[in-house]
Amino acid sequence: MVIDTHCHLDVLSGQVLNDQLNPADLYLTMGTHAEDWPTLIQLCRKYPNIYAAIGLHPWYVSGEYGNELEILQDFLTKYKVTAIGEIGLDFAPDYVDLRNHQLDAFECQLRFALEYSLPVSLHVYKAHNEMIALLKQYPVKGVVHSLGSSVQIAREYLNLGLKFGVNAVVVKENARRYHELVKTYGLESIVLETDSPNITLPGKMVSDLADIYVVVEAVSRITGTTPEEVVKLTNANANQIFHFLEE
Repeated sequence: MVIDTHCHLDVLSGQVLNDQLNPADLYLTMGTHAEDWPTLIQLCRKYPNIYAAIGLHPWYVSGEYGNELEILQDFLTKYKVTAIGEIGLDFAPDYVDLRNHQLDAFECQLRFALEYSLPVSLHVYKAHNEMIALLKQYPVKGVVHSLGSSVQIAREYLNLGLKFGVNAVVVKENARRYHELVKTYGLESIVLETDSPNITLPGKMVSDLADIYVVVEAVSRITGTTPEEVVKLTNANANQIFHFLEE
């Protein structure tokens, strides 16, 4: 069993999803905005090895974000979910104009995480200082998804009790920053993810949930451990945060 802590299964068609799902693995599928949250709830009901995270992604924060946050809180009250995500901050040029809305929406969702005792899955781009400052105010558990920072910034997240997610980017030969993070902090600091269908392996046109096994092999090489040890320790980290095996 391998735990995929970050994927987007709602965008896969029914047959593609059925073909790719491994009954032995566990999947945490992410919500990004209110329109996809009902689909995630249905996926969890249909497949016993799929777990749902729902949240308002920074790319989808608009002037109407307050309404979506009200819907989010209603969902958290009515339905059983495993985490709040994918949430965070993204100050890339296409999104920075809504910086203040993003900050407010993110802080509100951190409050929800504490109120409902839920972990978070975090997206961050060009906003580490702001994110770390808010995480110090709101001591949530969770994962920084696909972290591509310096080892110094990664240490700040780890000091807050968070883990970071490693996906197919680590397979790329030129992904030196990813390799350095994995090598520096080791298996005790990471969880595995595919971010399917958003990230593909080098040389492939489309992603597959089975790509996570290639990620296992890459992490094994970088850390000098066996693939079995990679799976064992990263699964333990994931379960410590998200409590999959306790539900």
